[in-house]
Amino acid sequence: MRVLAVFALLIALAVAAPAAAQAGMTVREFNQIAADAPRDASAFLRPSVRRAASAMEDAFKAARAEEAAARRAGRTPPFCLPARIRLSPDQIVARMAAVPAARQNQSLTQAVRAWMVERFPCR
Repeated sequence: MRVLAVFALLIALAVAAPAAAQAGMTVREFNQIAADAPRDASAFLRPSVRRAASAMEDAFKAARAEEAAARRAGRTPPFCLPARIRLSPDQIVARMAAVPAARQNQSLTQAVRAWMVERFPCR
């Protein structure tokens, strides 16, 4: 459970600051790492867990950057993110685990984008 709290902290920090990101890790890779990670703070001693957290941070940064770029171009963005997104680690892990097997080869960035379109549509 502590690993999830640390995951949440890292993701909260990433979601707060917009920046560009790379496609990087797939949903399948993220899910494998999450499934194999110990459920305590020692999880972050594993490079794979740190890499998964970083990839998730990058995915949220990419979503923020996409939204900002659309606004700068005068277009309605595909989603309208609040200043601060409050997602629990359980929500993040559950959402990535819920991605259908046929779509788990997509990048975390693509999966987060699709999630944000559903969760925070522009009205």
